[in-house]
Amino acid sequence: MNFESLKLVPVGYVRKDKGTFIEILPGFWGATDGLREGDWIKLVLWFHESDTPAGRRVFKVHPYGNPKNPLTGVFATRSPYRPNPVALYTVRIHRIEEGKLYIDEIDAIDGTPVVDIKIFVERYDCPKAVPIEEKEARIRAGRMIGEVNLIPRRSEHLDELEEVLPEEYDALILEIGPKTTTLTAKELVELIEALREVYENLPVEIRDRVRTRATRSP
Repeated sequence: MNFESLKLVPVGYVRKDKGTFIEILPGFWGATDGLREGDWIKLVLWFHESDTPAGRRVFKVHPYGNPKNPLTGVFATRSPYRPNPVALYTVRIHRIEEGKLYIDEIDAIDGTPVVDIKIFVERYDCPKAVPIEEKEARIRAGRMIGEVNLIPRRSEHLDELEEVLPEEYDALILEIGPKTTTLTAKELVELIEALREVYENLPVEIRDRVRTRATRSP
C-alpha cells in the first residue's frame, strides 16, 4: 500500500452559532441513521490550521501552551501540532436536526473538518478489567435489541469448566448504550425469568400481536 496516497474526506464541519454543532454534508447524512439524542459519540477532526510543514515537524511542546511545563513529546499531549493533525473528542448529542448534530462545547474552531464519527462504547473506549475477554466473546453472534446489545461468551472448552458454579461463570456481555457489564450464568437465568414475568403481565391483546408477528417471522 502506498501510504502517501491516503486521502481524508470531510463528512462535515464544526460550527459555532448559538451553540456548537456538527454540520453533516448532505452526501453523508444517511450515515447518521441510528444516532439518538443523548448518545455519546467520538469525533475525529482534522486540525486544518495546524496542517503546515512546520506544524507537522513539531514533535515536542509545552503542555497547555504553558512554557513553565517541561517540553513533552506530542504523543503524550493533546497539542494540535502533530505529524498528522488528527483530533479526538468524546461528546454528547443534545439535539438532532436535519443535517445538524448539536453537541457539547469543544475548543475546535468554527470550520474544523470532521473526518469521522463513531459511537462511544465503554468496552472499547474506556477499557477496564472485564471478566469476559474480547477473544472469548462471540461478537458475530451479538444481538441488538433497541439500545441493548447482547454478546454471548464462546462455548468452546466448556468441558474444562465442570467445577465452575453458575454464579461464577460469566456468560454474557451486556451493553446498554455506551455502558458495559457482564452477567453470570446465574444472573442470566434470573434475567430470563424476570423477562418472562414481565411478558406474562403484558395486556393479552399485546401478547397476541407479539405471538402473531413472531409466528410470521422467517
